[in-house]
Amino acid sequence: MVSQEAITYKQKPVKIIKDQKTLKVFHKENLMMVLKYLKKGPCSIQDLVTKFKEHDNEKSDKTIYRYLHKLIEVKLVAKAGKRVTADEDDEIFSETIYIRSAKAFITVNPIDDRECTGGEECPVWEAIRLLVGQFFDKKGDRKSFSDLATKLDRDIDKLVIEMFENADEETLDKIVELDWSGINHVMQFAGWLAISTKIDISKELEKSYNA
Repeated sequence: MVSQEAITYKQKPVKIIKDQKTLKVFHKENLMMVLKYLKKGPCSIQDLVTKFKEHDNEKSDKTIYRYLHKLIEVKLVAKAGKRVTADEDDEIFSETIYIRSAKAFITVNPIDDRECTGGEECPVWEAIRLLVGQFFDKKGDRKSFSDLATKLDRDIDKLVIEMFENADEETLDKIVELDWSGINHVMQFAGWLAISTKIDISKELEKSYNA
């Protein structure tokens, strides 16, 4: 049998995930197995049925289709294109093949308090404000510090996304080898290094505590 694949979907190098609906997928074993199998390249439904069976976890075509539908719904998987196969009798048939939407998925747990507004107390930012304030021997204004912290948090996110999107294959391959804790550490440290080249954090803190 001779097969030829026509890939029409352009896979992203990395996808950073923050929304809770998508994050829940990473707690579902079978969906994670589909993502793992697709990591090596596009697969058809029958390919995935075979891969599950090889690991003593038999699944039907309908079950695999349901898994793929859920993953497509949260944009972790996409239809890659078609595979056209010619058998020994020269009969031709085609099947849809699926691909991960990105080579690497980076999961980020958002800070629950980032949407706090006005004068309400945001526990995470308030704890950081007090801790940093003691270090600088300053009390500072809660609202001003919360605004600064939220802005820094979002700006760092943007810089991290930019770095990952522009990373070369060697860098991405090294990152993908890390566990979640390692990736999270890379993101945090790289993010803070990047933001320090864009703004003078000490001056911004000074303004915040003197507001």
